[in-house]
Amino acid sequence: MSVISIPEGLQTRHCELGEGVLDEIPAILRKYWTLGTVILVADTNTWAVAGEKVQQVLNEAKIPMTSPKIFPGKPILPPDYRFVQELIPLLKGKIPIAVGSGVINDLVKCASTEAGCAGYMVVGTACSVDGYTSYGAALVVDGFKKTVPCAAPLAVLADSRILATAPSPMAASGYADMLAKVFSGADWHIAATLGITPYNETAWQMTQVKLRQWVGDPEGIAAADPSALGNLFEGLAATGFSMQFMHDSRPASGAEHLLSHIWEMDGVTYNGEHPSHGFKVGIGIMMVSSLMENVFSKSRQEIAEICAKAPYKTVEQRLAEIDCELADSMILEQVKKVCIEKLPDEQTLRKRLSCMVENWEKMKELVFNQIIPSQEVRRRMKVVGCPVHPSGVGVDRAEMRRAVICAQMIRNRYTVLDLLYDMGILEQTMEAVIEKVFEQ
Repeated sequence: MSVISIPEGLQTRHCELGEGVLDEIPAILRKYWTLGTVILVADTNTWAVAGEKVQQVLNEAKIPMTSPKIFPGKPILPPDYRFVQELIPLLKGKIPIAVGSGVINDLVKCASTEAGCAGYMVVGTACSVDGYTSYGAALVVDGFKKTVPCAAPLAVLADSRILATAPSPMAASGYADMLAKVFSGADWHIAATLGITPYNETAWQMTQVKLRQWVGDPEGIAAADPSALGNLFEGLAATGFSMQFMHDSRPASGAEHLLSHIWEMDGVTYNGEHPSHGFKVGIGIMMVSSLMENVFSKSRQEIAEICAKAPYKTVEQRLAEIDCELADSMILEQVKKVCIEKLPDEQTLRKRLSCMVENWEKMKELVFNQIIPSQEVRRRMKVVGCPVHPSGVGVDRAEMRRAVICAQMIRNRYTVLDLLYDMGILEQTMEAVIEKVFEQ
């Protein structure tokens, strides 16, 4: 068994991966909780692979339990806040144990906080997400995908045998989510160089120091090699810790995740089902990597000429742009609020553009040293079994264009999309690379 090191000061106190680790649940409950009644939350799929085992272990240890809450496994449970509201009364006064991966964990994470529980435990069933150990839950609230503030799990356990038997698309999804950290790191380089979001060195180190190792064995992931899966799980946990440390998803989420959020809110489907978070992120990476390669291939002189022509958008012009894209959307007012908060005044914009020109070569070097070439990204994702064509997650050209424009609007987080928008070339750069992404 492998106890994963946890930085000091985090909410999570125990994180362990290994064969037979579920047998330790009673001891961990007694160590970190004043014992009360446990409630297990799963779906029919995760209940079959791990929930019944957890229930058996708890029964043998004579730990009190109430009836489990088991969601349907089909269709795939969406990350909707309405399920949090369903869970809150069930979790009050209990010790929740989430048995599952992304959505189950996020629902229990949020509901346990809002129900006033003394923390919760998660039993991971797949290497599919980095959210196991993160602060906050990625949920759709009134149609808007957002990170809802809530406490990270007190304990995280994963049986390596269960991870190895998870459906291969789940590990592929986790791999894409891990690969995204390469590009979110590049976005952070951009924001830090422009003086918008300084580096948090601790969070950067947690996410980036071993990142090439964590994404370096796609063949092992495809073969369900226990060592490769263990390595991936460690990486997902570590990046979750970085978000927990910052109380923000900046270390692990950039423009590629914003594209995914748009497709989540738009409800894109493939063969009648909602694609996994990681698969949507993977297609986001394909677009973002191409955007980065395009803009950072330009010389400082070219950028100077572009920045000299960059238009300044007034509040009224910006609101008109938002109305054009989202006039009939239920998230319209929330997006307007975000966009106006991050819209620079003309003086600030001109200073920012001057900073871009002055620091272009430095920023270019940082970005190209950080990213993996788009063709290599495609190869790795194809090896692990991720879709590499946007149609594989139900995205056509029109939806991709909409996603790029709207993704820049929905978060006050500076990414390559904001860089291009500030320069006035977001749409033309998107058009320059979109066929490259769709011709794969």
